Amino acid sequence: MGATLPRIVTIVDSEGLLAPGIERLRERDVEVRILPAGTPQPEAARLAAGSSALLVGTSTFKAPELDLLTGVRLIVRAGIGYDVIDHVAAAERGIWVANVPDYCADEVADHTVLLLMAAARRLDEGLRLFRDAGRWLIYEKLSPVYRPSERTLGIVGMGRIGARVAARAAAFGWKVIGHDAVLPPETIRARGAEPVSLEELFRRSNAVTLHCPLSDETHHLVNAERLALMPRGAIVVNTSRGGLIDIDALDAAVVSGQVSAAGLDVLEDEPNVRMDQPILTRPNVMVTSHLAWYSVDARRELAILCAEEAIRVIEGGEPRNPVNRPVR
Repeated sequence: MGATLPRIVTIVDSEGLLAPGIERLRERDVEVRILPAGTPQPEAARLAAGSSALLVGTSTFKAPELDLLTGVRLIVRAGIGYDVIDHVAAAERGIWVANVPDYCADEVADHTVLLLMAAARRLDEGLRLFRDAGRWLIYEKLSPVYRPSERTLGIVGMGRIGARVAARAAAFGWKVIGHDAVLPPETIRARGAEPVSLEELFRRSNAVTLHCPLSDETHHLVNAERLALMPRGAIVVNTSRGGLIDIDALDAAVVSGQVSAAGLDVLEDEPNVRMDQPILTRPNVMVTSHLAWYSVDARRELAILCAEEAIRVIEGGEPRNPVNRPVR
């Protein structure tokens, strides 16, 4: 156990989202400092100096900002993805980085399969067609619909969420194959998917869904070359990170018919999404604005778990879900 740290936590952003956690911190006699909404970097980093821990929603902390965090021992990313924080640079500066990897696993898995099945059943198209046609029977105008039991789903990333998606998809009849850059084949198999290489996954999958972190290695993992490997008329679903997909390549594949439908909960430029980009105009592309994680239950759980990570480190312990390990 290390020395007890000052009982000060700074809420860098997302005050409303983290409200239950703020309450928990105050119940534990922790001083909570809340930065004004929209505080830009590096000002946010300067104001956060002197705290023992930061709770961060969307703010970016790279090396220049980390250099300003005098006295800070922990940054908690309020979510699963932690690409907004340079965790390697943080470790070099003696700062833990933690995320909350399991607060919304069921919600994201449910939303993924919702988008997958809506795309497979051409739900959006069917809702639109009968209204546009002004008549009830329109199945002859509908794009081809196939039974899941005759189709293969490829899951990239077989962690907590990927495993849940595998179980849900199998219940609908999909043959499930999976790839994970870290997990051994036996673990992937135990989680409900046939383990395959990444290239084989794209070659065999009628639908692909993404559940891996965004990194230099996974940036634009879905690109023109991999989309071309898929059977024509494929489906692409992404509820992970927008940067996993080269959106221009996906749009071109949608226009050509190589991809017949897509379900996207995330886009690369969020939250400042360009509303005029072509992918948002495609009738066979369903877009939900980063809603996959959301439920009343998940929201409260996220805030509480963030607060408990901060308390754990302030009181001399280590975070429960670290993504790095400080070198000093």
